[in-house]
Amino acid sequence: MKIYHYDSIPDVKEIGDGIFKTEIPQPFYAPNNIYILPDGEPALIDSGYLANLGMLQRALRKIGLSLNKIKHIFYTHNHLDHLSAVLTIRYYTDAKLYAMKGMASGIGNYLEHVEMFNRASKRLVYKGHRVPEDRKRELSRIEEGNLNLRNTLSRGTRIDPILKFDIELVEGDVIHAGGRDIGFLHTPGHNLWHLTPYILEENIFFTGDLVLQNISSIYAEIDGNLEDYYRSLERISKMSIRRLLPAHGPEPESPQKAIKLLHKTLQILERGVIRRLKEKEYDLSALTLEAMGEKVANSGYYNTAMAILHSMVRKFIDKGWVEIIETEPPYETYRWIAET
Repeated sequence: MKIYHYDSIPDVKEIGDGIFKTEIPQPFYAPNNIYILPDGEPALIDSGYLANLGMLQRALRKIGLSLNKIKHIFYTHNHLDHLSAVLTIRYYTDAKLYAMKGMASGIGNYLEHVEMFNRASKRLVYKGHRVPEDRKRELSRIEEGNLNLRNTLSRGTRIDPILKFDIELVEGDVIHAGGRDIGFLHTPGHNLWHLTPYILEENIFFTGDLVLQNISSIYAEIDGNLEDYYRSLERISKMSIRRLLPAHGPEPESPQKAIKLLHKTLQILERGVIRRLKEKEYDLSALTLEAMGEKVANSGYYNTAMAILHSMVRKFIDKGWVEIIETEPPYETYRWIAET
């Protein structure tokens, strides 16, 4: 891959307990928190976005490391902002790569998987917007991120699109890395293969996209599931978590409060969606704007917000509470049909 010059190199901060963090920007959402365990055989939690792997390399040098000194990389899940650097990372490090069992075989060609994800995002646009101008606007937002990735791929020669990991993890595995013993929880919902690594006997959990400062995306069109998400939240809420280190945003002061707030926010949203659908028929776009506020319409979070609301509607459809009205497919509206 060609070496690029960057306007700035992200800071690397020691955040306590011998853990370092750097924030690597990417075009789809907030910057990714990459966590570094520098002791023993150094380890990373995720490696970030493909185009900014060089930025991660330069950040590591600030603490006397480099990719070729990293010996273990643990991936929380397969989304672009967390995993796509893996397409080229083997050319720069001999680190062992770890991910949830079944993820590599389930995805295969990662670029084809990304295209499938893009089609799913576009399906939501067509389902949720009746007016062509609205569809065009939202499709262009999706295309901006896709263009960034395509430009990166067109410049790179050292790219292997087929996902391969050295070790496929299951719960109960313990890997000694970064001078610590690392265990793993399977925490699906945001994503089918989502893992939460944690440091044994220290109660430090790296929660990926499971627990963020705001609501995590749930793409029911692909491999997200709201019910699984609730179960994963409920499961970790019962654990003795001393520190919760998310993949985006700041570390919460109280892990348990952060988990409870996220759970409560989702339930409030669900009740609002139910109340609105009981009043009248809605499409996904109108439901999103009413449930989450007009401000979301002009934000980069809008399509993620639509995905969250769609996961709720999908849950209600599966339960037989809501039916789909398809008068102008693929555009659809939703009607409450349950007796209660």
